[in-house]
Amino acid sequence: MDVQKTMEFILQQQAEAEGQMAAIRKLVQTGMRMIVKNEELIKKNQESIKELAAVQKVTETKLQGLIDAWRRGGNGRHAKN
Repeated sequence: MDVQKTMEFILQQQAEAEGQMAAIRKLVQTGMRMIVKNEELIKKNQESIKELAAVQKVTETKLQGLIDAWRRGGNGRHAKN
């Protein structure tokens, strides 16, 4: 058994493992940054949805008022008796 070759092999394997660990660490860091960005986008979307819902309620109220006015008839003038 050649001790020198065995030691070189072990060092080579260790270097490869360290390289792989560095690559894995970089992937994890990138993934975590993506998760944070996605959470920020989700929060912005939720806020936008809340704003749209509030505006939709106002629109619905105004539309219902218009529909009620049409049902009452006339063109907005009060009838004289």
